[in-house]
Amino acid sequence: MVTTARAAELHEEVRRLRRRVTALTTPQLDDGRRTHIRTALRRLSDVGAHGRPVPDLGDRVLADQVVVLLTDCLPEYGATDQQTVRALRIAQDLRQDLA
Repeated sequence: MVTTARAAELHEEVRRLRRRVTALTTPQLDDGRRTHIRTALRRLSDVGAHGRPVPDLGDRVLADQVVVLLTDCLPEYGATDQQTVRALRIAQDLRQDLA
């Protein structure tokens, strides 16, 4: 079973990424960050949404899409331990990519 610490870490990453992605400007997204986010969304879909395509709904909802897919990988939403751990790693990688 995933420790509550891992779930808490994922909650913290969700909070951080929501703020970070929301704060990005169009030029910052154009500098490659959009690609990093879209890649993370595809990886998260593989983890928690059976690889369903993530629609490109534009820059204004990128943060929402990240939050939803990460939240789906939390134990309280029925995610397995492995899903939570994988999602945490994807979230951490994305945060570093956006720095």
